[in-house]
Amino acid sequence: MAIPQQLQPQVLPAIDSIGFIDYILRNHSTPTTLIVCLTREAFLSDLQACIQRTHPHEDSTNANQKEPHPLLIPTIHLIATSRTVNLAFTPTLPHLRAYLSVYQIPSKATMQAEPAAQVPLLAIWNLASLHRSTAEHSAQGLSRTLASAVEAAYSAGQRLVLADSPIMEMVDLGGEVHEAQSDPWQEQVPLLSGSVRVAGGERVLAGRTVEVGRVLGRWCRFVSVEEIGGGV
Repeated sequence: MAIPQQLQPQVLPAIDSIGFIDYILRNHSTPTTLIVCLTREAFLSDLQACIQRTHPHEDSTNANQKEPHPLLIPTIHLIATSRTVNLAFTPTLPHLRAYLSVYQIPSKATMQAEPAAQVPLLAIWNLASLHRSTAEHSAQGLSRTLASAVEAAYSAGQRLVLADSPIMEMVDLGGEVHEAQSDPWQEQVPLLSGSVRVAGGERVLAGRTVEVGRVLGRWCRFVSVEEIGGGV
């Protein structure tokens, strides 16, 4: 299957949910679909947490109050653009795979003229994270899901775009516990599904392992921060 250059699947750097939505709204053409690998409630909570971290609420009388987050300002462009994105929630791996297996491009009646540099997207948020709590958290499991995603996007004439949030971990630094972030694409997974054991509450990988990024790299091109406009 030869994929045209403009539809080459892409992987973004680790990015939070609000940054990913901003990227989609700035870079898509209709019809575009955003698949969120969370429940609707969990996704809205994550968006709210992201906005509060970057734009904390302050007293309106404070002269140093930050401007509202751009996605909270209902400009005509934002309203028009957001209405052209189809949204789906797949909170479990079986949900995601079932959705991709029957995926069809949205009605072409909604298509609008867009700049030639922009193409319709099939964007998936937290695909890798969705595997983490399952026996499919492996190169084999990820490849199976990615094959379905690549085929679905190609058949629909859309570019597949993947993004995951940073992995949040609690680390002990000299007796004090702090929250730290790690890159989801550098996470090690076993080659085969079912190779993860749980011992004392810890996940133990059996056999050879490989970085998630290497698995995705067989199917997708990694996009740098500069290429996406520094929006991470």
